Amino acid sequence: MIAGRKGKTIEFTISFDRADFHHLSGLHKLKDNIRIQTGQREAVMLDILAGKLTLPQIQKSAFYGEMEPRLRPLSMLEQFLDSNDIIFRYNAKARAFSLIQADYLLQNDFEGNPVYLFLAKRNNDDTQVCRTFFPKSGTDYAEGQPRYTLLRKEKRNLENGDIIVQYDRLTPKQPKDQDDMREEYDRSAVSNGRLNPYIDRLK
Repeated sequence: MIAGRKGKTIEFTISFDRADFHHLSGLHKLKDNIRIQTGQREAVMLDILAGKLTLPQIQKSAFYGEMEPRLRPLSMLEQFLDSNDIIFRYNAKARAFSLIQADYLLQNDFEGNPVYLFLAKRNNDDTQVCRTFFPKSGTDYAEGQPRYTLLRKEKRNLENGDIIVQYDRLTPKQPKDQDDMREEYDRSAVSNGRLNPYIDRLK
């Protein structure tokens, strides 16, 4: 992802690890579930995928209400990233009341409500990890943060290496050749029963 502000650009890559799911989903809030609090984070996600740790089991926690608001937006995280174009450089000092440490803040809407995704540099890596993710519930975390304009965004399939360019304002558009221009004019040749005069000029 490449974004710019006042003539300067930033570029970063978002990566995912199974262990990241623990905090994104809010599992860390279930303070009365020893299995979740003490188990390895990657192992907890694998248990969920294998059906060994189920939603009814998680819902038994007295703190389940604290994580529940994250679950539905989290199920749409891929769509969140695909459509996101609101990027902030996050300054933790502007939110002194918060313990969140992050480099970037992405904002998108889910069912009409803003949702925040905080990114931070992964240890020993140049990629950004999804640090935390939750819907707005009062505090506007974007307020006072410098906003960047999205310039280019790519999505890479790690299984086959395919890359999809989802947004690109950096690559100059190729000029249309004469055949393309003629085809466009041909499609709009007849308007109110009159021949488009430009067609004859292109032939």
